[in-house]
Amino acid sequence: MAELRKLVEDEKALSGISLGELKNTAGLMLRIAQLTSFDNFFAIYPDGEIRISEFTVLMAVAENPGIRQGVLADVLKVKWSNMTKLVRTLEEQGLIARDVSRNDRRAVVLTVTEEGKRQIDESGDTIYRLDRQALSMLSDDEHAQLIALARKIAGWPDKGGA
Repeated sequence: MAELRKLVEDEKALSGISLGELKNTAGLMLRIAQLTSFDNFFAIYPDGEIRISEFTVLMAVAENPGIRQGVLADVLKVKWSNMTKLVRTLEEQGLIARDVSRNDRRAVVLTVTEEGKRQIDESGDTIYRLDRQALSMLSDDEHAQLIALARKIAGWPDKGGA
């Protein structure tokens, strides 16, 4: 009960805070919206499921078989060292395979294993459903507009591509 009372008091305190003109800055509002979306998502995401960062890489590799690890890191705006850790984890789980590129022996290319495809089939619907549920305050049209605007900001094409 004390935790609930504190939560209600915190909400009241937050609702009275003014950010002045900051509330009209896209960068801050995008950041707050992202964190709110994550909070909502992880509040309903089941424990023990694949990590979202791992699923993102797994899905991207499935959609782009043979993609170079560095290219994927650049597209997803992930530091190369962090991508290496993610890829290593997925490889250890048997979800992806790393191979040396035939065209460039210095490059590592990625493919999804049969186990990885099974993981995508098992987790994909849940992740997509919960992602939408985390933004349930948006109508379907608003949600579509948010995705379109985010893709535009990211420099991703409307259809296909990233």
